[in-house]
Amino acid sequence: MHQGRARIFHAGAAWAAGALLSCIPSASAQDNAGTQPQVRAAPNSFFIAAFDVLGAKSLDQSVIEQVIYDHLGPDRTTADVEAARKAIQDAYAVRGFESVQVDVLPQPEEQFTQGIIAIQVTEAPVGTVAVTGAKHHSMTLVRKQIPSLAEGKPLNVKQLQTELASANQFPDRTINPSFKAGATPGTIDVDLDVEDSLPLHGSLELNNDNSPSTKPLRLNASLRYTNMWGLGHTISGSYITAPQDRKQSEVFSGSYTAPLLGSRWTMLLYGYKSNSNVAAQGGVSVLGNGYQIGTRAIYRLPGDKLIQSVTLGFDYKHFDQDTRVAGQIAAKTPIEYLPLYAAYGLSTGGDKSTLDITVSATAGFRVFKNIRCFDVGTTTCIPTDQFKNKDFDSSENFVRGNIEVDYRRTLPKDFVAALKFYGQIADSHLVTNEQFAIGGLGTVRGYYSAESVGDMGYALSLELNSPSLAPYLPKFIDELRLFGFAENGQIRLIDPLPDVTRHEALLSVGGGARLRLFNRISGEVSVGLPLWNGSATRKNDVRTTFTAKGEF
Repeated sequence: MHQGRARIFHAGAAWAAGALLSCIPSASAQDNAGTQPQVRAAPNSFFIAAFDVLGAKSLDQSVIEQVIYDHLGPDRTTADVEAARKAIQDAYAVRGFESVQVDVLPQPEEQFTQGIIAIQVTEAPVGTVAVTGAKHHSMTLVRKQIPSLAEGKPLNVKQLQTELASANQFPDRTINPSFKAGATPGTIDVDLDVEDSLPLHGSLELNNDNSPSTKPLRLNASLRYTNMWGLGHTISGSYITAPQDRKQSEVFSGSYTAPLLGSRWTMLLYGYKSNSNVAAQGGVSVLGNGYQIGTRAIYRLPGDKLIQSVTLGFDYKHFDQDTRVAGQIAAKTPIEYLPLYAAYGLSTGGDKSTLDITVSATAGFRVFKNIRCFDVGTTTCIPTDQFKNKDFDSSENFVRGNIEVDYRRTLPKDFVAALKFYGQIADSHLVTNEQFAIGGLGTVRGYYSAESVGDMGYALSLELNSPSLAPYLPKFIDELRLFGFAENGQIRLIDPLPDVTRHEALLSVGGGARLRLFNRISGEVSVGLPLWNGSATRKNDVRTTFTAKGEF
């Protein structure tokens, strides 16, 4: 039996006479009649001894046997033949070969009289593949990212969709396939049209989302390039500061993201350096210089509508911190440790809604056992474990879990509802670097940024956005929506010192507006009314925050 042909027999097959579906008389009968072949209709019932499947190169014979065997035997009708044809068609389709055509053609009479039915499979192989339109990205790489489009091989639509979904995660580039009849009869030519843009991006943002007792303004500048080495690697850097007093807050950060082409893995390396001198209440200030370096391995799970990922990694954290009272150093509290990190992410959405969930865990282990000197004045040194030196009753052996939920839904009349939830649990008292903070633009508006900090806590935000007002405004206004919100957050400390508040809660309501101009400039103004007292904010003291951002 030659390649691409499968003949499937009935277990008790015996040759039977009769015409099936339609029958072409034998050549000798045609010569005797002296006429062109005539097609005769099949009788009402007949015996099917075997199916002769021609042209099936991409489907195993065992699969063909399984799907058509039930249609063999005596007392069959044309419906059985159609069912066998459809079963083969479906077997191809479920494996992604949706362009394959399966037909039952008029049969030679001699073959029909033996109860053998021929089914013709046309797999429509790929002809030529062309990549067009790429201006800033490699056409060769585009071709390598879609290996299922192999010339001479049948078109596997399912595999093609999977490869396109992966390839289109490439930043600043989208691939759109189009199909047409091939120059070679029976083939399909494919054009891969690339829409791309310059892979260089930058942004500059100014806001007043400040922490208590610091200057109000914050400046954030960032720059990233998303096509390093022509492989879609991204390198980025950012600078955050308090422009009115850089000593209060200054952070340098950078990252390098490397998707491993041909796999579901992405590697991430990042780090930041922080310099701060943040004043607190009561004449106490904290002077901190520290840095963190981390790495992540991100694995994207299979799936189309549901995007899932698993992330593993670790960080090295080193912070030098002095606590001053009345301008004098009361304690030196340096710390270094190496926590492990694991996370699961889920993202899904449709025309009306989107949902993003991230669940993560961070675990600290006894890697660096350092005894630090707890200084009191200039003559006394008390040897103390580095964690207890920084925060009483904290330990490097800790575990904390976090969850983030972001849900948005478009309602009738173009209203948009949004729900956000952040939460953290912990098994023990944590150093401040690992604690959960609430307050500010990111959590509870109407309060200062990170106004309350604890070992465990949550922040919940409910927001309703108005229909877009942009259609009624000049064209350079891309988007303008009004919004109202209600937000709540709570934190709790585990085993605090006697004079330290164990529990704090924030609650606010308010509203504002979001604006986008020229597809480059965005901004937000929100007015928050705190309904409960915070550590630095009094009840009913309205706080207005803003953010303005330009990007390219």
